[in-house]
Amino acid sequence: MEENDVFGLVERGVQRHPVKSSLIVRYSPFPQLIKNFALSLTKPVTFPIFLLAICIHGFPFSLLWAALGNDSSMRLRASEMGESMAANVVLNSLLVFVTVFGFVVSPAITGWWLADLRNES
Repeated sequence: MEENDVFGLVERGVQRHPVKSSLIVRYSPFPQLIKNFALSLTKPVTFPIFLLAICIHGFPFSLLWAALGNDSSMRLRASEMGESMAANVVLNSLLVFVTVFGFVVSPAITGWWLADLRNES
């Protein structure tokens, strides 16, 4: 992994702070396959740390997608009966937050983390 600059930085970061680095990698904008593969190659990330990062990362999104599916189902049933529903402000706000987090905050945190790792080297 040291041959690739980014993977080398990730490995050094994980060696210094395994839990923090695992969470940053999980929230990074890289594809899931690359994130899982990179973390599996680093020795300091044990199975419990990997599982913790997956749960902390995945649980909020699972809840959000379940709530979105439930809201969509209720809206479909209401429209079949000729009724309409008011906008779900909480769900809409969460979707906006996740979108902004995914497109702006997550890449910025990942970039700052990688820059800090480069500066420490």
